[in-house]
Amino acid sequence: MENNAETIFGKLKDDLTAYVKLRLELLKLNTYERVGELTATLSYGLVLLFLAFFSVLFIFIALGFFLGEVLDSTAAGFGIVAGIYILCFGIILLVRDKLRVKILNVVIGALMAHDEKKDESNERQITDTAGEADF
Repeated sequence: MENNAETIFGKLKDDLTAYVKLRLELLKLNTYERVGELTATLSYGLVLLFLAFFSVLFIFIALGFFLGEVLDSTAAGFGIVAGIYILCFGIILLVRDKLRVKILNVVIGALMAHDEKKDESNERQITDTAGEADF
């Protein structure tokens, strides 16, 4: 009887150890996936931000030259463009808390939507697998 209990508890210990190792491996793989997705998203956002920056820069340079021709003074044209930049900077400073909250909500919403899609996909796979096992 005692030998049988030792065998059962030994198997239970081995199974529990294997389960914990598999769970840790799954956690590690999920972390790798999350970091990879985050890196890809940040890289994509950085490229878009870079392109948007240069687009806006060249638009404002063109606006400066255009206003310079209209006013017959390149300095006045670029002065107006500088004033527009300062005005935009001031507006962003005034609404920085609202802007920060809005961006945070968008990011959290996107992450939650991504998790919900993954959960639905996993549930479909489990249901499909269970449905195949029933036949």
